[in-house]
Amino acid sequence: MLNLDSMFYPKSIALVGASPDEKKLGSIVLKNIIDSGFNGEIFPLNLTATSILGLDTYKDYEDLPSIPDLALIAIPAEFVLDVLEKIIQKGTKNVVIFSAGFKEAGSEGLALEQKLSEIIKKNSTDDATKINVLGPNCLGFVNNLFPLNVTFSQPVNKKGNLRFISQSGAIASSVFDWAEYNEVGFSEFITLGNKTDLNENNILQYFYENDISSLTQEEGSSGLVPIGMYLESIIDGKEFINISKKISAKNPLFLLKPGKSSESKKAMQSHTGSIAGEDYVLDVALKKAGIIRCDGIEDFFDLAKVFAWEKIPKGKNIAIISNAGGPAVLSSDFVAEEGLQLVRFDDETRNELETHLPRAASILNPVDVLGDALAERYESAIKTLIVDDDVHSLLIILTPQVMTQIEKTAEMIGRLSFEYGKPIICSFMGGSHIAKGEKVLNKFKIPSFRYPERAVKAIAKMCQWGEYRNAINTNSETQTLESESDFFEQKQNQGSDSAEIISSILTTDRKNLDSFEANQILEAYGINTPSTKKCESIDNAKSFVQENNFPVVLKISSPQMLHKSDEGGVIAGIDNNEKLDESFDRLKKIIDGMGDSSINAIQIQKQVTKGLELIIGSKKDLVFGNVLMFGAGGVLANLIEDRNLGLIPLNKVEVITLIKNSKVNKLIEGYRGEKGFESEKLVDLILKFQKMINSNPEISEADINPVILNDDGIWAVDGKMILI
Repeated sequence: MLNLDSMFYPKSIALVGASPDEKKLGSIVLKNIIDSGFNGEIFPLNLTATSILGLDTYKDYEDLPSIPDLALIAIPAEFVLDVLEKIIQKGTKNVVIFSAGFKEAGSEGLALEQKLSEIIKKNSTDDATKINVLGPNCLGFVNNLFPLNVTFSQPVNKKGNLRFISQSGAIASSVFDWAEYNEVGFSEFITLGNKTDLNENNILQYFYENDISSLTQEEGSSGLVPIGMYLESIIDGKEFINISKKISAKNPLFLLKPGKSSESKKAMQSHTGSIAGEDYVLDVALKKAGIIRCDGIEDFFDLAKVFAWEKIPKGKNIAIISNAGGPAVLSSDFVAEEGLQLVRFDDETRNELETHLPRAASILNPVDVLGDALAERYESAIKTLIVDDDVHSLLIILTPQVMTQIEKTAEMIGRLSFEYGKPIICSFMGGSHIAKGEKVLNKFKIPSFRYPERAVKAIAKMCQWGEYRNAINTNSETQTLESESDFFEQKQNQGSDSAEIISSILTTDRKNLDSFEANQILEAYGINTPSTKKCESIDNAKSFVQENNFPVVLKISSPQMLHKSDEGGVIAGIDNNEKLDESFDRLKKIIDGMGDSSINAIQIQKQVTKGLELIIGSKKDLVFGNVLMFGAGGVLANLIEDRNLGLIPLNKVEVITLIKNSKVNKLIEGYRGEKGFESEKLVDLILKFQKMINSNPEISEADINPVILNDDGIWAVDGKMILI
């Protein structure tokens, strides 16, 4: 556990590279520290100046009269290492490196950053000696609770309940400007830069251990402490998930992360030297951790506002009030697209609306109060709907008609929000005419958006986090985790043979297991495989048939041929000796052309009677570890995209949910009168499969395709495995 209190709440600060030139970084940082109201000691360091901004300067870190809690470095990259050594020798434990020119700048910068990392590790052998370094190539941090601005930007001095972590200084500067314009306050904003030492997990752990809810809540705020993150890479995926789950149980986390395209991955490597993981795995990881993913920068800003200001809806039921039919109808489409529900008003609510609204108004949902609606008519509709228990949130749309009382309506909405406490989101549509109304809404902390689709999307993501929070806090999370633990602890000797098989293969140059080796490992974990045998001759094959009967399948077993079906290496439906002879000869010719006969063989296997074909697989992700995949297998795997992912280990409840969310689940349960299958067998096989993966870290990729589920049981027909 890192103690970062003296970094973010220092009593004294030294700035290496302080400058009297107001255009230079060292001058801007120093001025920001002073202007933020920091009342501790400040030690500017400059080789030539004797005084900067009224403060005496020092030429060398060794000359400082005391040991600063925090050291800031704002000098060219090539001088950073020597200065850092002096800072460490002096005894300062916390350092922020603004300097760019490290791994984001190419091979020379990477070498420099590696040396920087070595210095940090050399001087951080235990908790007592640990050096905490933020950066390099970072913007610094802001702590409005202290207050302290250690950046070379112009952040908002307004305190609020938001916390931010950003790997990009430019994103941080954009948020500062947006927050000031929208009158949104925040408590802490920490930029990470290249993350040579401190990373997102360290900061999230610090946030988790330092509850600031009592310090940041103002009238009209959400009562939450949301955390917004912009990350280009994640250092330790498993730790990231673990700490995020703890935070998400109480407060929302929302993340903006690029990396969906190959182009963005290249841009990140040139920006902060990050290496992106697989994006689809990230989505699974975020869902497991309860983190809401932003679709873009606009979405990031939108979620910052709604999570900071508005209470989380109790459910997905939304009511819309509008003074224009077109936007209201369009918003109905947005509601459906985002998975929300338009409330069906009961008779009492409809009668109440009918009493207060003109005859031409619509009392269905969306409620159209008509274009000539003044603030009073809006108020009548809002008061009617806000007390309806079936209404979980309200979307108020306003378009600027000639008679529209924009500011008065905004004032009324703010007042009712304070009075009733039900989530209200507004869409005041337009430009200059509605700007004053937005200012009023900002004063009352009512989120407002120029376009209703943005408002609906924000509500949907609030509901998404609300569902996660309710599930994590009310369901049997502890019990399911215990059942997971029981599973991995049972049958301690299960799979013991697999280690010997894998060790033997690792002594060779190959990474791919052949079919027999894969089968042996599957069987070691209690996974059913059809009877099989290696055939050196046709007589071996016929002997197998005498014991197991037709039909059978012939396959090429070779580490050189993982995808046997695509290369003509599988012949199924062999039900007589003539077909057996013909098929054996055909595969023998293929093998003869492959070379190295010692690792290639013909495999005969009892053909499993017809059933539902599924696929179960895993892949080791560089960031988040082993990922489980389940879906339709065999021919269906190529016809429909049915990729359902989970991070290993999954408990039994999570495995059941993974199956139920798949497209193929309709066939498992029984589709259009067809008889279904016993899913418990499938759940058991998946649990055994992931135990195999979890117990053998040398396995990089594995899949069983197909797994055949039928009335007789469940069978792993064809297994593939690749080692690291």
